[in-house]
Amino acid sequence: MKMEDLKWSEWKAMPSPENCRLIEGPKDSGVYQIRNRKTKEFIQFGESKTCQKRMKSFFPKPYGTGTRNNEDKRVYVLSHWSDLDYRTIETSSKEEAVKIDRFLKSLNIHKFNT
Repeated sequence: MKMEDLKWSEWKAMPSPENCRLIEGPKDSGVYQIRNRKTKEFIQFGESKTCQKRMKSFFPKPYGTGTRNNEDKRVYVLSHWSDLDYRTIETSSKEEAVKIDRFLKSLNIHKFNT
């Protein structure tokens, strides 16, 4: 697997916390990646059987679902949202999403791990 072989969506600006329900992405299984557009640093990636919902979990309630285990991730996204972009890959299965997630993890290029 190579990064250029992955079929990512276009980069999109992260919505404000108040509008985080507007995050676009697969409603079923998929992978997401977040980057800081100013620093060009890759921030976070992950997979989920409900990708769009997982991405909303970076924002605390009452904005998003606020259920991410790592508070540092939520704090980072909440304080830098205006500098963040995200992209997604829709997958045909949870297993395919897990394979891509493992590949991204092996690159060791993200500020936060999945």
